[in-house]
Amino acid sequence: MLYNDEILLFIEELGRLLNDYNKCEEGTIKQEIYKDILLLSDVICSYQ
Repeated sequence: MLYNDEILLFIEELGRLLNDYNKCEEGTIKQEIYKDILLLSDVICSYQ
């Protein structure tokens, strides 16, 4: 089970990943960031 502190860290990291995704110009790296965003989003959503 995840604790609120962990969820907060995940949400903060998701924000960083979204910023990185928006700034990234390299297609392959952008795709990897996108995969990380999806994975982290699934973790956050499964907590609810």
